Amino acid sequence: MTIEEIRDLINEAEYEYIGIRADERDYQIGEIMDNSHQLFADPQYNDDYTELLYPYISEGVYAGFYDAGELNGTCALGITENNIEEMLKRVMSYGNKYYLIGGNSMEYGYDEDEIIIKNAEVIAVL
Repeated sequence: MTIEEIRDLINEAEYEYIGIRADERDYQIGEIMDNSHQLFADPQYNDDYTELLYPYISEGVYAGFYDAGELNGTCALGITENNIEEMLKRVMSYGNKYYLIGGNSMEYGYDEDEIIIKNAEVIAVL
């Protein structure tokens, strides 16, 4: 898919918020994506530093992270018609299946340019 085709999809989308996401799962256009999880690379402890706040995951898709639980939507990099190339380059470091997703409710994530889209629908498989 070309940059111009992605730009057209963004302009034609009937969603207030658009994101680009890498995911290991196969999704189809029109599907609602699973909610993401809040993951931490480093352990988080209680105030006394005696107990882990979140469990360490040793197997599966979240292996190597501490899982703080499910979020209220799907994480993605916020994409606009002006930053397509930059976001494509960045998302390619996260996996090999890429999706353009959209929704009408969003909150910001912890990472730079990260948005969490509630009930994120797959607009396109890139």
